Amino acid sequence: MSSKALNLWRKSLGCLIAVSVVTGTVGCSEFLNGKKIEPEVIEFSDKRFACLQEIPSHLEKFSIGEAKSSEISEGFNCMTEALTYFNKKTFGSLQDGYTVEEMRKFFGKYFLKKNNVSPEFAAELMKIKKALLGGSVGHITKDEIVRLVEILQLMRDESIQLSPHVKVLLDQNLENKAQWEQISSAISQLRKSLQRLLEKTQIAKSDYSFDDAKHALSGFAEFIRGQEPFAPYQKYSSWVPMVESVKVVLMGQRANFAGLYQWSESLDTLLDLYELALKYYYVIGDLEFNDPAKLRQTSQFIKQGLDLLLNSHQMKTSGRIPVEDIDNLIRQMLPSLLPVDASLNEVQKQARVDGYYRAITKTYKVVLMKILDPARPQDSRGLLGLEKKHLLSILRELNIWRLHQSFIDFLPFKESQGGVTQKQLIQAYEKFDRTAVIEKGLSEDVFEQKALQNSWLDLGDLIKNPRMVSFNADGRMVIATGDMKQSWKALTKFNLMRALSRMLLLGYGDGVSGRLNQAAMSEKGLVQWYEDFQELGLLLKAFDPRSANSGSRSFLEANFFTFSGNGDGGMDQKETFEFVSILFSAGLSTSNAVSKHMELAQCTVAETDVFGFAYMKEACFKAQLRKHIGIYFNNLPGMVNYVRGLNEEQWNQFFAYLLAASLSPTQKPGLIETANVRTMVTILHYIETVMVIYDADHNQGLSLDEVYSSAPRFMSFFKKVSPTSFEFLIKEGFAHLVFYGDIPGAGGILGFQFSKLWGLDDAQRMEIARLFGTLKDQLNKVGK
Repeated sequence: MSSKALNLWRKSLGCLIAVSVVTGTVGCSEFLNGKKIEPEVIEFSDKRFACLQEIPSHLEKFSIGEAKSSEISEGFNCMTEALTYFNKKTFGSLQDGYTVEEMRKFFGKYFLKKNNVSPEFAAELMKIKKALLGGSVGHITKDEIVRLVEILQLMRDESIQLSPHVKVLLDQNLENKAQWEQISSAISQLRKSLQRLLEKTQIAKSDYSFDDAKHALSGFAEFIRGQEPFAPYQKYSSWVPMVESVKVVLMGQRANFAGLYQWSESLDTLLDLYELALKYYYVIGDLEFNDPAKLRQTSQFIKQGLDLLLNSHQMKTSGRIPVEDIDNLIRQMLPSLLPVDASLNEVQKQARVDGYYRAITKTYKVVLMKILDPARPQDSRGLLGLEKKHLLSILRELNIWRLHQSFIDFLPFKESQGGVTQKQLIQAYEKFDRTAVIEKGLSEDVFEQKALQNSWLDLGDLIKNPRMVSFNADGRMVIATGDMKQSWKALTKFNLMRALSRMLLLGYGDGVSGRLNQAAMSEKGLVQWYEDFQELGLLLKAFDPRSANSGSRSFLEANFFTFSGNGDGGMDQKETFEFVSILFSAGLSTSNAVSKHMELAQCTVAETDVFGFAYMKEACFKAQLRKHIGIYFNNLPGMVNYVRGLNEEQWNQFFAYLLAASLSPTQKPGLIETANVRTMVTILHYIETVMVIYDADHNQGLSLDEVYSSAPRFMSFFKKVSPTSFEFLIKEGFAHLVFYGDIPGAGGILGFQFSKLWGLDDAQRMEIARLFGTLKDQLNKVGK
């Protein structure tokens, strides 16, 4: 949630607290005008009445958490004494009661000269009176004033209890800081106070509406005349539609609460939502998860959010939150969530919002249909809304993540030793009592427990993989020989990538009903994923708009260049996990870091590419890439050492191969664009993967036998592009491609046999880089 959105929640809560006080002071004291009982004369200069003039300033002091308990008591005592006195000593034009206009004029004349109540606000206050005390909106009776005094006494006591928490609840003088426990304590007290007030009033029997509350807040803003911390209503009125959209999502379009119980439940729902907003704002909104405690708080936050939706009034009464309600909430929230772009005019801003709206609404519906629906009919005609089954699917994935993370959090990490080895990790995995964690902390349902046990075995497959995925301190996937030690941060990133790859496989793979080691995603599945997420990917500048669909090419790359890739017709759990890990490590993390550094190195020009990012001068980019290769690619130590060992001529050739493999359809000579950077970075990761897998003797080169050993994973691909079906000829053609850079005909293969007799030098990273340039056209051809 943005800071603007939270400000709305904060100010709205402040107004609700303040209106409650105003209801019992200005809103009801004004109804005490009337005829004096003879022969007693009421002196309007009496101190018991003068204190009423301080009500606006008292409200402000309370709202910033500066009011002392004694001051709160004095203020409420003043109000109750004044109400009691006038109730006994005066009469209105009605029998045993007072009209709205009588009291409004009376207090406007004698007590509220600086902050008078308008006729419109008085009418809204009478609606609140009716909600609190019952009766009519046209007048207030003496009996109602007696009951109001009782409510004010309760409000006094609850305000005193609430006052220590006001700064947390309304973000006053805290420098946007509050502890998790402080927030929980503040909401707990607010919940107790409001529930007690609810029990003492007639709100549960009233027909008070959200529209009534909007009008009351507008009048309240006018009454206090915009004094801080309450900004004028006009400053936040644009946020009211978003609040109403949230209300509709949780409560429904026509929520009709029957009795105190449902009103109490609904109040709890709103307070739960406000608690989540505060916790996001104060604690987890920075999205920095650097320790187990912060991560556990985040999982609690998500769990609270799911419980809020599962227990919302609308979910309980109708079984779903309709898509139109979700769409409307997205529409209301988008303008505040999107980054500000001052260069756009109003028409362009609206078009931008409309574009994101279309993309986000399409994407979330795809997620509901294809990932979160256990039956997965994938028919949009049957999608009526967010249902309980969708939320339970999210809850299962959250519990799987929590199970794996609890294992990671309690590993015996020793920072001085750099973490745990894979052997130590496997030993800890075998000893970990996951059954106790599942049954005592995650789920009591036997079917859910079975699903969690299956996920635990799936995790074991990834941990026991001979080439286990590892991440360094920068969150980049390490591609190197040897046993890398795993830190807490590395394994936490591991768990995140596992969760994302699992969701991808669940939504677009086959055989996902049990263990994921039996599941696989076909090329068609990955192509469909790109199609489903293309619109959002384009808006986020993650997909190239010049590529209709990169699914086929990505599928081939996952089969060729992941640790577990085998070139068959499916991406299994390991391949999908490694593909997603490389995608985030190379395509996003490293690519963005390289582009930002090039800007700092003044390599950029004014002209922008298809993504809207600045072009880079090729010569400058090339020089900086070599100079800082160790910084950009600290996760590829073999590649760093290789590049550092190249002379100038060799580096020029190596870069030329990289550039040839990364050329875009609209490439401009002498310039490097974002697409080039992303492709180059990914290719360097793929080159290193091939070296790490097949360089058996670790001499930093591939012998002929090592090239032959790599051929099977490429065999199915070359069968598609080669005119022959003989595996011997395909194998020799592949070796020729690696050592000489082209796919040979019959004569070329014959010549290659003679070359082998004289001996071949090992293929270096240079030759593999050239291989990508040659494969580029073939990959695109097969990928269409």
